[in-house]
Amino acid sequence: MKSIFLSLLFIFSLNALELQLNDKEAKIIANKIWQNEGSGKKSYLVWWNKGEEFASLGIGHFIWFTKDKPMWFFEAFPDMLKFIIKEGAKPPKWLTPNTHCVWNNYQEWQYAKKHNTKKMRELTEFLNNTKALQAKYMVHRLNNAYTKLLNYAKTPQQKAKIKREFKKMLFKNGKVDMQGAYCLIDYTNFKGDGTLESERYQGYGWGLYQVLMHMDDTNPNKYNAFANSVRYILDRLIKVSPPKRRLYRFRKGWFNRAKTYEEF
Repeated sequence: MKSIFLSLLFIFSLNALELQLNDKEAKIIANKIWQNEGSGKKSYLVWWNKGEEFASLGIGHFIWFTKDKPMWFFEAFPDMLKFIIKEGAKPPKWLTPNTHCVWNNYQEWQYAKKHNTKKMRELTEFLNNTKALQAKYMVHRLNNAYTKLLNYAKTPQQKAKIKREFKKMLFKNGKVDMQGAYCLIDYTNFKGDGTLESERYQGYGWGLYQVLMHMDDTNPNKYNAFANSVRYILDRLIKVSPPKRRLYRFRKGWFNRAKTYEEF
């Protein structure tokens, strides 16, 4: 499978990153990430986890806030929608990047899901037909994240650590390593880049920055080092988060996801 990705265009400099996927590569990445988020099932493309204040849409379960309950997390769905529209996607007429979540709470979403309302059907079909474009958005987000990570580093030592781990994950034997690229793309879209100060509990972040900084340089298996760091960061997130968020219920799924970073 890895040989499929040798046509990846990759431009890597000190402070810039440009990773591009062709349609075939994007579909493979999309399917892999969609297995993580929704077991590859179409019915999970428009979702709302019980107990959460927002909907989760698309192959990356991009967060979509309601009008009355904006959260402190990065709202990825409008950003993703704006990107794929520029790439040629045609959403339903009622849906724009400025549209708030059309359901105000879990109960309204549940009703729409049960009765398969028109907006539920249209949104599900739209997201099902644009999975490859959504994957390209994830790559776009990673490209932007690299510069943000370097700018966020507080010391020359931290910046050097970020560069070293990033390059380590992306390259293997002088070529782009698709497994390493998948790790970075998936985690960035799963838990963010870690530079947003509002995404903190008790001062601790849980994004890609924190994972790269915690990686063990002495571990000869970079995939295992990345996965171990992910497990540590997510376990810490569960411990420092407010009890009312009940993040412990996601631990098994999160750790299963970390296993995929070791076996592509």
